[in-house]
Amino acid sequence: MTLPRPRVALSALTLTLTLALPLALSGCITLPDSKGEGTMDDPRYAQLLDLIDEALKADMAVVLVADVMPHATLKDAMSMTKWTGNTVWMHEQQPKITFGRKFQNNSLQRDEKATYLFKAFEVHILPPGKYLLTGGDDYKLNALLDQVGARSGPVGSGRGANGTAYLSPELYREFYKETNWHEGTTGSQLKTRTVCTAVHRGTGACVAWGEEQYTETTQGSRAGYYEETAWRDIPAIKVQSRVPPKLALASFTLKGGQFVLSQRMHMKTPSYQYKQSACRAVDPKMIECPLEDFTVYTRPAPMDFAQKLIAQRTNVSDAHRQLLSTLQPMQITPLGKQGMEDPVWGVPVSMKGR
Repeated sequence: MTLPRPRVALSALTLTLTLALPLALSGCITLPDSKGEGTMDDPRYAQLLDLIDEALKADMAVVLVADVMPHATLKDAMSMTKWTGNTVWMHEQQPKITFGRKFQNNSLQRDEKATYLFKAFEVHILPPGKYLLTGGDDYKLNALLDQVGARSGPVGSGRGANGTAYLSPELYREFYKETNWHEGTTGSQLKTRTVCTAVHRGTGACVAWGEEQYTETTQGSRAGYYEETAWRDIPAIKVQSRVPPKLALASFTLKGGQFVLSQRMHMKTPSYQYKQSACRAVDPKMIECPLEDFTVYTRPAPMDFAQKLIAQRTNVSDAHRQLLSTLQPMQITPLGKQGMEDPVWGVPVSMKGR
């Protein structure tokens, strides 16, 4: 049993973009092969920008999500276990439509074909309206469902009035540092040099020259211990926290034709608290637990990052630069309990105390 994350196709007002199957408002388009493919200045991004322009003219809203970490101190693969960015925002009038970052901290769950505008922004085309922060997906690593100790029960028996944590098993790729011994290495190169092949007996002067080949050896890496990044796949529990709309932690509103850069939103693991004694195993692969608290951290939209990166692009037409200049920061309204700002994580908003 899996917890559904409803998404609606573009024909019903949203969009998923991939290089393998790019979708336009009117149907499919083909991205031609071109010089610069795979770089931030890939000329094929022009078609993605055309699609964004068409969506805005069709009275849709477009949200860019910057591919940035919560903080500069959380920039390496090892820190991925400390946070997740998969918040869930539900359209107030159309609950089946949700918005959230597609990037997955668990590399085993990533869509390798996902398209990022300029390799830096997720692109989300959404219907206008009010969106409510009603959930987020987090993890408990090196854990098994059996360890929760949940009694069996029918679907719904473990849900709480203030929200539910849905627990399911997932294999998680964890990165870590290790130190290994490496033997020293050398390199060799075949070279040619001029040598004397005949010497005058009386004077000792060279009277004939020739060439000979020789091997030159150079020092490579030195022998010693080196720190390296390694990985291992470990058992984990995926914890999907969901709260009812009336207890949403925050909201934002999109207008038709609006082009916005999302605020930075992420969860510090563990972002959840649930009542373990009331958990119920409703399926061999699903446990429901009453949610007691859930916290999301926010930071302002990274406009400086976006504007500098866009200004550095070389394959952008004047019309597309004008389009990109209309990008504006998202403004969210906290509805839950707002705490004091953390210098690393940002401003927390949570259920507790409401």
